[in-house]
Amino acid sequence: MNEERLGSTRDFAVQLAAHLERFRDPALALPNATQLAALVDATFFASMHEEEARRVDFGVAWQPDAHDCSAVVAIATPVLMTPKNLAKLAPATWGEATSLALRPAGPNSNDIVAWALLERSATTHQPLTIRVLDVGVLRVDYAGIPRALYARGEIVLLGGKDDFQSPAWWLTQTFADWTAHADPGIGVDLRAAVLTGMAMQVLTHGHGGMILVMPANAGEPRGVRVHYDVIDGADVLVKRYSQLVRDVPIDQRLARLKGSRARSPDGRTTVRDGDQLALAETIERVARLTAVDNALLLDTDLNIRGFGVQVLEGETPQLQFRHSNPYSRDVHVDDLSTFKGTRHPAGVIYCMRQPREAAAVIVSQDGHITLAIKDADHAVHVIGSYEHAFGWR
Repeated sequence: MNEERLGSTRDFAVQLAAHLERFRDPALALPNATQLAALVDATFFASMHEEEARRVDFGVAWQPDAHDCSAVVAIATPVLMTPKNLAKLAPATWGEATSLALRPAGPNSNDIVAWALLERSATTHQPLTIRVLDVGVLRVDYAGIPRALYARGEIVLLGGKDDFQSPAWWLTQTFADWTAHADPGIGVDLRAAVLTGMAMQVLTHGHGGMILVMPANAGEPRGVRVHYDVIDGADVLVKRYSQLVRDVPIDQRLARLKGSRARSPDGRTTVRDGDQLALAETIERVARLTAVDNALLLDTDLNIRGFGVQVLEGETPQLQFRHSNPYSRDVHVDDLSTFKGTRHPAGVIYCMRQPREAAAVIVSQDGHITLAIKDADHAVHVIGSYEHAFGWR
């Protein structure tokens, strides 16, 4: 039985305060319990506002002073933090590039004011940040690492005993070739990490989509119709990935791959050289193929087998599968009727029909990502959904 446990914003603030204490850095100030509860409440209710005919999308950073940060714009008269005031200021921010800098109104005050726009990329240390991802959805970062999520009552804490296996790990365990070549330190094949990074790009594009995966040495996949075959350029990801890891020791490849990130919301890149930039741009370009109706099909070597790939209607060899909540570790038996719409059932059916290992990454337009896999023992397992890619690493 998959039991839903919901908590109030106050419950979240209490749990968050205790959780953040485990990672406290003397160089990064944390608000006291009363201030933290006020921050959570204000950002949560601000997420429900509309400003300039759009839902607010912004972040607030706990930055008590200007030391070790770059204020893009400092406000002469700081503004009291209220949901309405945060919503009014939100359009001045830009994705994750800038946040509203907050601090106490005075030395002994629990009132909080917004006093500047903080440029994320200019700070040496990343402060406590609460980002509004959607209506009622908050992500809390500390020292630049996502640590907690509040999603309309669902509370998720990340780190330490609250950690869980990443989708890249699940994918690596699914395919024999990836298992055999996994990084011994993290248990992940970096080609699987390329795939999960591509799913993040699909989410960023905002259109939703699906990526189907098959073994590189397998024949044609069963039960699908490829509307757009790829001839020239089918191996573009293979080449870019090979260039990135060429002559690089295994224990250094992950750092190389992490440098291959797409452009940030302010147009900057975090890549360090041409090979990293080339792979990042290729991942973004291939991810856009998922915007075409149906799915993108890749193999475990990262060859593009086609796009606009339709999972055909018909009987499936089984109806039930294991379904895991990645946050609570709840595992229960489910069937296809649990899904609304067509994309999730299609991804699971694709996995069910394949004679060997298979995977489907399903990205929803509403910000959820789900992973479906069929392992070497022919067991079908659905992991998800991940809310706004929280924990999707």
